[in-house]
Amino acid sequence: MTVFLSKVLQTLVFPLGMSIALMVLGLLFLLFRRTRIGTTTIVGGLIVLWVASISPTAAWLTRLLEQDYPPRSVADTPRSDLAIVLGGALGGAAPPRVAPDLGGGVDRVWFAAQLHRQGRVPRLLVVGGNTPWTPEAPSEARSIKDLLVAWGVPAGDIDIETGSQNTWENALGARRVIGADISGPVLLVTSGTHMRRALATFTRAGLNVIPATAEISLTEGGRFTVLDLIPNAGALGQTTLAFKEHLGLLVYRLLDRAE
Repeated sequence: MTVFLSKVLQTLVFPLGMSIALMVLGLLFLLFRRTRIGTTTIVGGLIVLWVASISPTAAWLTRLLEQDYPPRSVADTPRSDLAIVLGGALGGAAPPRVAPDLGGGVDRVWFAAQLHRQGRVPRLLVVGGNTPWTPEAPSEARSIKDLLVAWGVPAGDIDIETGSQNTWENALGARRVIGADISGPVLLVTSGTHMRRALATFTRAGLNVIPATAEISLTEGGRFTVLDLIPNAGALGQTTLAFKEHLGLLVYRLLDRAE
């Protein structure tokens, strides 16, 4: 129930949900003949949607997350006894799917496989369970393990944690599985946009982790043009993802779940 409520509340404060809420509120004001405040509220909703849907906004919010955690090649990644691989990389094989749906975050799985195959880490720990509304699908950690095995990592070198449903639970689950077996720092493998919150959360949970960024969203190059001010779905999606991470880090700090 807690996970479900958090997802609903997040949706309401995300840019799209916020803009829709403002426009619906504005329509209600108009319905009760509050023309000025109704019109202002609707315009405010449209402005929120436009700002969130343009490339400069998406790039700015993403850069704030990724700039301190650039990706490194496998050869430049520090050696460790273990790499923790976070979920969020694929969708479960819920009916009618017959196989997991690989998402944009699958780069972290590929990166983890290369870390193992090139001798940077001897063991991998994959963390990530199911959301409450997909109980029939295999846990994401189990599906990721299958993918790692298909990419050449021996099954005996992979541990999984299948009960966590958010970053804080990922950290607690990883700490529980690791126990006292690992004394030195371990690699934390996730995406650049998620690394800032993940690193702060795992550190707060008492784990000594080193960021191992698998992939980033923002690349260099390109000049600003007036076309960047035209709203597009891709920019809205990236803004929403970055906004989620900024908001999540703030909430985790308020709840004392992040450094």
